Amino acid sequence: MLALNFHKTFVPERRYLGDLLRYAALGKCGDLQSIGHDTGIPMGESSGKVPAILDYAVGMGLVTLGPTTNSALKRPVLTAFGQAVSAEDAYLGLELTQWIAHINLCRSDIGAPTWHKVYAQGRTILGLTTTKGQIESLLTQAFGAGRSRTGPLLRMYQNEAAFGRAAVVDIDGEAVTRQKAPLDWAFAGAYAAIVVELASAVIPDHNQIPLPEFRDATLLMDICAWGKQDLNRLCALLDQTGAVRVDRQRQPWILEIHSRADELWPHIYNDIP
Repeated sequence: MLALNFHKTFVPERRYLGDLLRYAALGKCGDLQSIGHDTGIPMGESSGKVPAILDYAVGMGLVTLGPTTNSALKRPVLTAFGQAVSAEDAYLGLELTQWIAHINLCRSDIGAPTWHKVYAQGRTILGLTTTKGQIESLLTQAFGAGRSRTGPLLRMYQNEAAFGRAAVVDIDGEAVTRQKAPLDWAFAGAYAAIVVELASAVIPDHNQIPLPEFRDATLLMDICAWGKQDLNRLCALLDQTGAVRVDRQRQPWILEIHSRADELWPHIYNDIP
């Protein structure tokens, strides 16, 4: 996972993420200052956003950091998801892109500790309706006192320059209400890709996974704020892709994986109107 305060209180501005994706697509490598110079991402003494943007991109599953000859150098390498975004939604303006990036940021392997605590584990602790104070209290209990443990964890979803189009949360004063990830056909391919990727991380080399095991290991349903009826709809969408099928004749239900994630990511935008 990312470091606890990787974001340095900066929200992930989409234009900077897009600039970083373009830099990675060119196969470039450099230290933080040279990356800032080449991309236009601020890297002044008091506004050094390059490290935070790099970490956001890693946590969102857009890039990995490749090997370098010097620890001061960073080589962002596009993932299969990052390649699709770079080609089809370069500045992450689509709701689909923002939701998949959000899901990744909440994961327990590549994601961010506070996002995982609030949006994944926090579903059963806080529910879908909570307050800013309760979120801050949860994070303080988990990670110790800090100036503001919540940081950009809520703000980024209220900011058009960041991930406001996903509308992950609705904020009214102190009240915070989680919103469900869309269960539209246009998202089916992307959900199939993320399910296959998560399944391979949970149980490598297995093509059949009991749905409760997948649910408990990945917390995907919690991250997306889905309930039981939403799970039925998700399974129907996955079935229609052919890449993932759900055997409902067995108890518990079984996820059957019929494709690889790297085969699915290039096509996640095919059904966007």
